[in-house]
Amino acid sequence: MLRAQVRRFVDSEVKPHASKWEEQGFVPRDVLRRMGALGFLGIRYPGEYGGSELDALGSVVLAEELGRSTFGGFAITVLVHTDMASVHIANGGSPAQKARYLPDIIAGRKITALAVTEPDAGSHVKGIRTSARRDAGGYVLNGSKMFITNGVHADLYCVAAKTAIDARPSQSISMFLIEKGAPGFTVSRALDKHGWRSSDTAELSFSDCRVPAEALLGAEGRGFYAIMGNFQNERLVIGAMTMGEAQAALELTLDYVTTRKAFGSTLFEKQAIRHRLAMLAAKIEAGRQLVHHAAWLGTQASTPRARSRW
Repeated sequence: MLRAQVRRFVDSEVKPHASKWEEQGFVPRDVLRRMGALGFLGIRYPGEYGGSELDALGSVVLAEELGRSTFGGFAITVLVHTDMASVHIANGGSPAQKARYLPDIIAGRKITALAVTEPDAGSHVKGIRTSARRDAGGYVLNGSKMFITNGVHADLYCVAAKTAIDARPSQSISMFLIEKGAPGFTVSRALDKHGWRSSDTAELSFSDCRVPAEALLGAEGRGFYAIMGNFQNERLVIGAMTMGEAQAALELTLDYVTTRKAFGSTLFEKQAIRHRLAMLAAKIEAGRQLVHHAAWLGTQASTPRARSRW
């Protein structure tokens, strides 16, 4: 039912308009609000905030259908919000932070971004240089972030910064929840790209950006573990998105070879073409099985019975 609902939305609300979004460089926020109203942005979040309380397989279905749209920029805009940024609030936020932000996040009224990558540090999370210095009543952030998805138009940013320069690298990073418009926080520039152009991507700057102590997301010094812990979920939904994209590419190719004629017959009538398509179809099915099985394993590991075995 979820797959059918997302597919209907993509067919009616995304495909007819997404080429224009590619030109303008972002997904309109009213589209994301409509997705929130349909429950697509809170699939795994608690019902008390408006979520659906589904499991990892629900996120996989969402990601597959978004990928199947063939507009990767649209798909990643949504998935960064649902499974890469806002999860840090759901997993590490205080009760007050969750109550304040999750209802708007799930409804699509506030869109989130994750600010970890820097000009000299990407997946090497321990190498980030942005700092957060303790100050009276809060923290002062200085540094920059690069290639931040949703970075231009997001409302909330989950920002990684070093709070203890002399500590072990894995214990020196903390996460902060910073709203757009915070003093000292600016979107330095919007970044154009070769593809995924409807995904607004930015360089961010923090210059003596002062935030209150309540902006700390989770425990101080635990940011590295929060980031690494969610990498598994990020890989899962990206894998599902790519399987949706691969399936759509195969369907587009099949449509072409069954109509394009050469040497008196369609390309599909050439045995070598059919063999190649069969091989690709098998690879896609194997990839989908891997992703779905990984999601299932994650779901099993999260049950009380499974936890007791560990």
